[in-house]
Amino acid sequence: MLETYRGIPHLLDTWLVLTGMALPVALSSLRRPGALPPRLAAFGMPAAFALVLAATLSPTPHRFGTVVGQCGTHLATTGGLTSVQGLLNVLLFVPAAGLLALASGRPGDGIAAGIGLSASVEAVQALIPQLGRSCQLHDLIANTAGAFCGVGLVAGVQSIARRRLLVPSPYVVEHAAMIVVRPRPTARHRRHEHLPLRPIPVAAKSSSGLRPVARAR
Repeated sequence: MLETYRGIPHLLDTWLVLTGMALPVALSSLRRPGALPPRLAAFGMPAAFALVLAATLSPTPHRFGTVVGQCGTHLATTGGLTSVQGLLNVLLFVPAAGLLALASGRPGDGIAAGIGLSASVEAVQALIPQLGRSCQLHDLIANTAGAFCGVGLVAGVQSIARRRLLVPSPYVVEHAAMIVVRPRPTARHRRHEHLPLRPIPVAAKSSSGLRPVARAR
């Protein structure tokens, strides 16, 4: 699925073009309300997904056959999870899935997008052999692992940030309340007629130092 940089001659050009096409969407995400980290993640997310598309769907000079719809299922083939290409397939989906999870605030979005995008890429590679790409099952597994790593990395960073924001020692705040007693009036008063307040003596102050000043009639 993912060839080396030398095998993709137009990787950088394709990535820059796709990123430029998504630049208006990235800039609009900075103006949305909310915290700064999700907005920055939404700003960088189009570039991360553009890198995935450029690295997986750019044409290469390789030719693996002309059979349409063929996909390898052998996990021990060249480019497995333990090879350099397999590790690159894992790292390719880490930024895209992590930034999506941070921007949306839902880890499941990053995992679902990673799996769906990888399956779509493998399907396109199998249906269009002229791209010079090979559809492999281990590529789907590597991309899924990369999506989980990206979401897990974001979750770990958020957990550390929350712990630093917690107050290290509790503070005890003493609250005092003042009760205003209004007895039942002996006679009705007219509307909009204000009754004067009569000061009352205070026997002793409360422990907090607050005391009532007046009582309504």
